[in-house]
Amino acid sequence: MTANLFKKIKIFPNEAIQRTAKNAAADFNVMCSELKVLGMHDKIKIHCCNCNVDTWQKILFKKSYQWSSDEKYDHCSKSIVTECCGCEQPHYRCSSWMQNKDGTEKDMEDEWVFPPKQLRTKPSWNTDFAFSSIFSTFFEGSSEKEHAWDLLREVHVSLQNNCPRLGVIGIRALLEHIMVSKIGDQKSFIKNLKEFQNQGYISKIQEEALVHVLEIGHAAIHRSYSPSQAELIAALDIVENLIETIYIYDEKSKHIDRNVPKRKNT
Repeated sequence: MTANLFKKIKIFPNEAIQRTAKNAAADFNVMCSELKVLGMHDKIKIHCCNCNVDTWQKILFKKSYQWSSDEKYDHCSKSIVTECCGCEQPHYRCSSWMQNKDGTEKDMEDEWVFPPKQLRTKPSWNTDFAFSSIFSTFFEGSSEKEHAWDLLREVHVSLQNNCPRLGVIGIRALLEHIMVSKIGDQKSFIKNLKEFQNQGYISKIQEEALVHVLEIGHAAIHRSYSPSQAELIAALDIVENLIETIYIYDEKSKHIDRNVPKRKNT
């Protein structure tokens, strides 16, 4: 495209170097106008959820809205639909704010993006766990795995949409479901956790870590605690390690056992 532009305005790189500063400036202005004709002004560099980096994106749609009221503020919003120039992933962004009648002093600005930015990638076994849970429900008559995966999926959604309180509450529910499914209901979280460790599902170190995870869920429900995204991610790391130990490694170990030749009796 650059070569075509040089040819169109009759400039070639080796000749452009020899131009005077005045002519070079004029040539640059002409080039900018040519780029605008080609639509370069209709692109913006923003985050792509698929590439997971900032990329150039074509603006497919853009519109601003403003609602006047009897108050001294106007309610404004702007919607924009873009498409990544690399992977062609579409994105929708909506920003809203309040401003004075004269357009000054913006306040309460907020932005909503879909698909949301991935703060943390899902574990490599997530898809396999989803299929395994469905298989377990339909062919084994047990919904234990499916319920666990569904709760985990909702926690991932809360993380992506910046809802850490909902996320830690979901992790609390997920831990309770796993423990009760394996050892029965012992009538309290502490008793459930202790019996969970006594029956060998977790180590003493894991038990101590899960106490902290449960406590942050209790605090969000009963003490109006608002955890940070970093705290939610840390709790999610711990509970995903538990899921991997109980459900994923169990399936892998059975697969190994089926394929390894048995020792012959002597």
